[in-house]
Amino acid sequence: MGLCCWYSTAFAQSPAAKTAPPVPPAVSASGQPLDEDFATSVKAWTTRPEFSSPLVDHLPKVAGIPSPKDVLGYHIGQPKKLTYTTEIYKYYRALAAASPRVKVVEVGKTDEGRECLIVFISSQENLANLDRHRQGLAQLADPRNLTEAQAKDVIAQAKPIYHFSAGLHSAETGPPEMLMELAYRLAVEDAPVINAIRDNVIVSLAPVFEPDGRDRYVDWYYRHKIDETSENDTNGGPPYWGKYIFHDNNRDINYSQVTMRNWLVWYLQWHPPIMHDLHESVPFLYTFSGQAPQQPTLDPISYGEMPWFSNFEMAQMIKYGMPGVWTHGFVDMWSPGYLAFMSSNHNGLVRMYETFGNGGANTMKRRVAPPEGQGAGQTSREWYRPLPPYKEVEWSMRNNTNYMQTGVLSALQLTSEFPKVVLENFYQKSRNSIESGKKEVPHGFVIPAGQSDMTRVVALVNMLRLQGIEVGKATAEIKVKDGTFPLGSYVVKRDQPYGRLAKILLEKQNFPDPSLRTYDDTGWTMGLMHQATVKEITDPA
Repeated sequence: MGLCCWYSTAFAQSPAAKTAPPVPPAVSASGQPLDEDFATSVKAWTTRPEFSSPLVDHLPKVAGIPSPKDVLGYHIGQPKKLTYTTEIYKYYRALAAASPRVKVVEVGKTDEGRECLIVFISSQENLANLDRHRQGLAQLADPRNLTEAQAKDVIAQAKPIYHFSAGLHSAETGPPEMLMELAYRLAVEDAPVINAIRDNVIVSLAPVFEPDGRDRYVDWYYRHKIDETSENDTNGGPPYWGKYIFHDNNRDINYSQVTMRNWLVWYLQWHPPIMHDLHESVPFLYTFSGQAPQQPTLDPISYGEMPWFSNFEMAQMIKYGMPGVWTHGFVDMWSPGYLAFMSSNHNGLVRMYETFGNGGANTMKRRVAPPEGQGAGQTSREWYRPLPPYKEVEWSMRNNTNYMQTGVLSALQLTSEFPKVVLENFYQKSRNSIESGKKEVPHGFVIPAGQSDMTRVVALVNMLRLQGIEVGKATAEIKVKDGTFPLGSYVVKRDQPYGRLAKILLEKQNFPDPSLRTYDDTGWTMGLMHQATVKEITDPA
C-alpha cells in the first residue's frame, strides 16, 4: 500500500504531468510583435546562416497593414515563386491604402500598355509635405536663382530622395521581389535605424523598370524553368524582354523607348539626389564605386561619394559576417549611356548593385569560380574584396533577398545619418556645372542651320532637350571668334545646370588612357551619330 501511495505521490508531482506555460509571442527589442512564420520560413530558405543579417532575419507584424504574404500568399524569397507586375502593383496599392507612410503614383505606360509606377515611403509628415520637398530639390538642381543664404535654408528644410529601380533586366528576377519586403519594413518597423530613415529620407521605388519584360520572363519561368536544378542544364530565357529591345535597354542613350522616357521625365520632375539601380550577376554582392576609366567631365565630388557609400556598405555587411561583398573591380564610370547614369548626368549620385542570382526562384548549387578563364578570380581576396565569396555555393532566392536588402538598408542608414551632406553635394555639383561653363572651354556649342539634313539636326536637339539641356535658337547671325553661323542655328551654352552633360554628349571623345578597358560602350559623339555638324565655341561671349 505504501508503494502504491509513493507511485501516486510521484505521479502527482511529475513535471511531465503539468501543463506547459504558453510560449510568449516573439517581439522586437522595441516590443513590436514579429511574424514567427516569416522567421521560420526565411531561416529554412537561407542556405547558410552567414547569408543573412540582423537587419532582415525578422519582420514585424502590424495589425491592419498587409505584409507581402497577406496579399501575395507567400513570403518574399519562397522557392519557385516569382510575382507578376500586376500582383506587385496590387501589393503596393494595398500597402499605401493601409499606411500613411506609403504613396503610389503612376508615371506613364509601357509600349504594351502596362503601368509604370513610383512608390514613395517616408514618415507621414514627409509624405504630407512631399510636393514642398520636390520643390526644394528642384531649387537645388537649378540654383541660378538662389543666394548662398537661400540655398542653406532650402537644404535645412528639404529631405533627400533616395531612389531605387528594379527589374530593368527581366532575367534578374530578385530586385522586384525584394523591394516589396523593403517597402513593408520601412513602413512599419519600429527600430532606431528604420525610424531615422523614415524621418530623414524620402525613399522612392520604381518597382519594375521594364514591366513588359518582367511579365514575359515570369511566364517563361513558370513554363520552362521552374523545375531546373542545375546551372548547366537551363532553358535560358525568352528571346526578348521589352517590345523592341533586349538587354540593351540599359544602353538607350537617346531614350528611344517609351518606358525609358517615362523614367527620365519623372526623374527631371523630382530630382532625386541618389539613384540606385539593382541588378544581378556576380557573386555575392558587388557595390559600384565608379572605377576607372572615369568620365573626366563629371564633377569630382561624385567620385568621392561613390566609394563613400560602397565602402560603408561593404564594412557593414562584413561586420554581419556576410562573405562575398566587394567593390571597385567590375564596372567603370566612362559611358553616360547606362540608364541609372541619368542621375550622375544631372549632378546626382549614381549607385548600382550586382547581386548573385539564379535567373529565377530555384535553389541550386552554383560554381562561383571556374578553374580558369573569365570569372576565375572572383573568389580571390583583394583590397576591394576582403571577405571573398565561396568557390561553390548552394544559392537561393532568399539569399539574394537577404544580401540586397541588407546592402540597401545600410545605404539608407548612411543617408539618414548625413542627409544634409547629400543635399549640399547635390547643390554644389549643380553650381559647379554652371561655373565650369563660364570658366572652362568649350563655353558652348553651335549646331549650324542650313545643314543638308535638318531632320537629323532636329532629332539631336530634341534628344538634348529631353534630357533637360537648354537649347536656344539664334534670332540673328552669330559672329564669334570660332566662326560665323546663320540665323536659326541652335545654341547650347555650357553655363547651365546640365552644361556638363551637354559637353559629354557633344564633344568628341578623347579616351583617357589606352591601357584601360571599358565595361562595354566606348564612344557616343552625338554629332557624329546624327550626322550633324556641331561646333565647339571657345569664345566666352
